[in-house]
Order: sequence, then structure tokens, then C-alpha cells
Amino acid sequence: MDYRYYVTLKKFVRKGDKAIVYAHGGEFVAVVEITGEMREDFNHNGWTKNGRPYVFPYRVPLRMLKEGRISISYSTANEPENEEKASWNRPNFIDELVFIADKGKTWNQYVQVSIVRIAKEDFDSVESNL
Repeated sequence: MDYRYYVTLKKFVRKGDKAIVYAHGGEFVAVVEITGEMREDFNHNGWTKNGRPYVFPYRVPLRMLKEGRISISYSTANEPENEEKASWNRPNFIDELVFIADKGKTWNQYVQVSIVRIAKEDFDSVESNL
């Protein structure tokens, strides 16, 4: 991770914690366990940001617990004839998750490029459906 997550990694992420991995494009892809403390490594590992080499120096060791794919996307929009009225037009797995309150087109702000604490019920739901 980069500098933005330093405090979160230092203060809140601990060995033994479990996490859900979200992949860009709308999929939960894994459950992992943190197996050690955060470390700094400023060696370039081949990752890029905006098409240019970028160092993500704050790293935590992980152990894969479960792999799979759960696709999610927005499920709610406004009615074409009435912008203020909701339409539940694309029901999918997102509707089972409490931590993603916005089920509209901006839902991905909850999962992209971030570390988010989620309710145990959401963790269990993702884990059991992977």
C-alpha cells in the first residue's frame, strides 16, 4: 500500500486478522489472513499507478484462505420518468451487504483502493459465497 494507508496499517491491522480481497472490475476474489506485522520495502516490485512505475512500500504478509469469485454491481437507479423515485432494477449480491450502503452507480467507492472495516455478517456472507 502507499502512504495513505500507513496509519491504518500501523494502528489497526494485526497478525491474525482476516480480510476480503476485492479486485477492480466488481469481484470479491479471496479471503486472506494477515500473518505478520506491516513492513516497509521501497524496492520496486513491478506495480504501476497511472501507467508509470510506482512503489507501494507498506506491505503485510498474507496467507490465502479461500479463493473464488463473487460479482457485484449496482442494483438501484432512479426511474427514467421520475428522477426522485428509486428503481431496484439489477438485484445481485450487493443487496446482501450492509457495509455498501449506496447500491447505486457510485457503490464502488466503498471497496476500491481502500481498507474498510466491515460487519462480521458481511464478512461471513462473502466468505460463505466464495
